[in-house]
Amino acid sequence: MIEYVSTVSVFVSDQDRAKAFYTNVLGFELRRDAPLYPGSTARWVAVAPKGAITEVILYLPDENWEHYRQVVGQSQALTFNVTDMEKLHADLKAKGVTFVQEPELQPWGKYAIIQDSEGNRLILSEPPRA
Repeated sequence: MIEYVSTVSVFVSDQDRAKAFYTNVLGFELRRDAPLYPGSTARWVAVAPKGAITEVILYLPDENWEHYRQVVGQSQALTFNVTDMEKLHADLKAKGVTFVQEPELQPWGKYAIIQDSEGNRLILSEPPRA
């Protein structure tokens, strides 16, 4: 039986810059920053919102994964649930985050789209309150 999603990958061109964005700007925890395998210069960089089970892997595609380099800076179709869109919007704007789509109210809730340090588009979603 499948229990939960353990990781999702976001493809980046600079792991240190992406790690700084996700931890310092979005406030994620750094869960892991280690060699991909012994003796490797490739790194496994995992971040996540505090208390989350699912980790976001900030993956730098190497020559063996060349086809993934093409998706850096593209929409990742990754959605983060938020509890207070207005507050988060103000906080992220103050930190210089680019909003591709300003917060908007829809029948299913509020959403916005931001760009990370690598140009990837990330969706922020706040469900309607009961």
